[in-house]
Amino acid sequence: MKNTLTALCLASTLLLGACKKDYLNINTSPNNPTSVTPGLVLTNALNTTATSTTGSSNFYQFAAAWIGYWDFSGAVAAFAEERSYQFTTNYGPVGSIWASLYDNLEDYDYVEKQGVILNNQFYLAVAKTMKVYDFQNLVDIYGNVPYSQALKSTAAIRPSYDKAQDIYEDLAKKLDTAANIFKSNVGKVASADAAYDIMYAGDAAKWARFANTLKLRILLRQSEISGRQAYIQSEIAKITANGMGYMAANEGAGVNPGYNNSAGKQNPFYGTFGYSPVGKTAPTDNHRYFIASTYGLNFYQGNSDPRLGQLYTTINDGAGTGYSGSPFGPTATTDDSPQFKSQIGVGLLQSAAQTQYLLTDFEGLFLQAEAAQRNFITADARGLYESAVQQNFTYLGAGSAADYLTASPISSWDLATTDKITFIMTQKWAAMNGINDIEAWSDYRRLNIPADVPISNNPAATVRKIPVRLLYPQSEYNYNPDNVLAQGTISQFTSRIFWDVN
Repeated sequence: MKNTLTALCLASTLLLGACKKDYLNINTSPNNPTSVTPGLVLTNALNTTATSTTGSSNFYQFAAAWIGYWDFSGAVAAFAEERSYQFTTNYGPVGSIWASLYDNLEDYDYVEKQGVILNNQFYLAVAKTMKVYDFQNLVDIYGNVPYSQALKSTAAIRPSYDKAQDIYEDLAKKLDTAANIFKSNVGKVASADAAYDIMYAGDAAKWARFANTLKLRILLRQSEISGRQAYIQSEIAKITANGMGYMAANEGAGVNPGYNNSAGKQNPFYGTFGYSPVGKTAPTDNHRYFIASTYGLNFYQGNSDPRLGQLYTTINDGAGTGYSGSPFGPTATTDDSPQFKSQIGVGLLQSAAQTQYLLTDFEGLFLQAEAAQRNFITADARGLYESAVQQNFTYLGAGSAADYLTASPISSWDLATTDKITFIMTQKWAAMNGINDIEAWSDYRRLNIPADVPISNNPAATVRKIPVRLLYPQSEYNYNPDNVLAQGTISQFTSRIFWDVN
């Protein structure tokens, strides 16, 4: 099956490589295919989502440092923007995240339209769900974005921007539709269609639970907005009504088209932050550039956390003894070189063939634990919390979490303070390290947890505050100026996403 899926993915990549386009591009080549088997496009789109989100350096380069996980080594003279919080519309991740997500959305839009034409309800529901995944990332990173007029090619070459909250509300509706379609197709997905699905292999029930969990994440993102509680509860009632439930243990949304330790076929995170196919003697540049943050290292060490050795190596990529990190802010020196510092650990870099998760089972369980603690859902908050921690331990290869879950107020439900939301979210922060650092950054912006994440003391950091968003890319000011300028003057320190009210 893996070989088959790898071939499908490669075929779709070859077919699509020449005809993919930016959503503003109006050029069409008569020599490129205009109609591609939607299953091939779906395979490619899912793999591209993995490559451009949680498997991409863009989802870690700035967020990992700002949220206290990683720092920058002395192996390279770079990362001044991240250390100082001062960046422009030309900052690398600003443009690449925007372009890659909209490019990915075009593929899902094609699959959705073909699903309607072919009356293929499975393709239709998958495409709707994955479009929500991409659009939520766009909103969480940029705020107002092109939505209702996006993906229309020549019909709207300069798409207007929709309000972020309006987009969120429409995304919730799309997930309701998708979940109900999945519900109607449980056990009915054709084997030929399932073969193109490199995430759940055509399991409509798991897709429905993923859609419901994604909607729960969207709703919880709005938890701090005054007067929003009734809306959240009414939307959760719709999830309850479809009866499909939420993501369970071992049901994480992970993509694997057949990753292996060959050039161009490695798991994207491993290939970005790990090693070339040659092995440990040939680490990637990013494996040398990113080292442990003192803050993160101190958290796991100070709490006798068994995940320490899975998240970070000992110094010199495991060749030395002991752990050492660097404080965030100062420009790195030779003392911060990899041979003297801890690097990204084996729990994150398991193998070149590892699955790339878009939303892990433990993130889904943490979402449910928070929702239960807030009385948004009727469930056992403690049980969900403890299951989330255990699933994170399991994913990282850290063994049983039983002792950890009774050890101290930082991890034990019984010993914790009465502020269970802070308790849950602190452990969620600990679990998301190197998994989806954008998500941890979003949680921090929403709740200011952990409250003691270090602020950069770099001399160029004239505003000593973690940015609340990225700027719009320069390409928008070049090609869609009227609409992007209508958003006003954008500041990474004050132009908050609508759900960021603290």
